[in-house]
Amino acid sequence: MNFVELYEKVIVETVDKFAVFVKKRAAGAKKIELSAFKKGQFAILTGYHFAGKVKPYADALRKASKEDRADHFKSKYKDVHAQLKDLDSLTQKEFQMLTGSLEAYGEVYIQSKTPKDYDK
Repeated sequence: MNFVELYEKVIVETVDKFAVFVKKRAAGAKKIELSAFKKGQFAILTGYHFAGKVKPYADALRKASKEDRADHFKSKYKDVHAQLKDLDSLTQKEFQMLTGSLEAYGEVYIQSKTPKDYDK
């Protein structure tokens, strides 16, 4: 196997590992979101938190094979973090959605920088 073939194989495996991570995290978040909304009352805030992860995980899957994905995720993380700075203007729902989004962008950024296989 030559260098180019080896490099391409490593890239494909890394992208696949990243996509599996994102899909598993998204499925888990969706399950918790639905359960929280079903419970209602105070659990609704948990539902909003996990609903906030939907867009970042979808974004991560679209960017999975892009070379600039880590920079993109870090930029998105910073954008969300900046929105949280004006805490006095946020509702509970907005706060929960933003913190869920911040958490998801942080997760995908770290996974894109240092891939880890959680199946092992």
